[in-house]
Amino acid sequence: MLLERTFETLKIIGNERLQLPIFYESPVSLRFETGDPTLEIFLTEKKLNPKYLRSALWRTSFLYEKVAPFDTLLWVLYRTPDLDTDVDELIDRFCHLCHLPSPAEVYQQEVTTAAEDPMTRILLFWDMEDTPPKIQPLFEEIVHSDFKGLGFRELSSAVFFFDTKRHLLFHPYDDRGVDVVGKTTEDIRYLYEDCRNWLLDYDIKRMEEVFEK
Repeated sequence: MLLERTFETLKIIGNERLQLPIFYESPVSLRFETGDPTLEIFLTEKKLNPKYLRSALWRTSFLYEKVAPFDTLLWVLYRTPDLDTDVDELIDRFCHLCHLPSPAEVYQQEVTTAAEDPMTRILLFWDMEDTPPKIQPLFEEIVHSDFKGLGFRELSSAVFFFDTKRHLLFHPYDDRGVDVVGKTTEDIRYLYEDCRNWLLDYDIKRMEEVFEK
């Protein structure tokens, strides 16, 4: 059921196969810069700036609350033959982090990478109305996920929140940003207008072309 309703929403918002990057693969999408560009990421060569990390977490949380509620949580585990980490241990770690039970539904897909190498996608679903996750610790790990040796790296670009009734997708990919996808521009226009200062400058032209037609 969770698989069907999630992929029905993906079909409606124009990204039927959940292709990454979400922003570029979805017709009606917004990309927000969560890492404050006015702050240095590193204080020294190896020491991260805690103010930068707090800023990314705060912006991610603010955007989430502005779009919520959601009914489905999807975590996608990407596995290639060279990875030897135990999948069950990773799932246990995720569940402990979010205070969740085992996933309600699990599916496995055999796909290939851009270089045509074999890869497995493991889709793990939770019904957020039945088992709401702890959001803040999850966001903290996502913000840290792209920094080697610091975060839960399997969360980078791999966690998706869906509202399958309104057909919305919220995708925090790491410290740098969040993608939000809607069925129509009117579904997420309030974000485009209210949080315009956070829209990623690099992609602003594409967003203006979509939202100011």
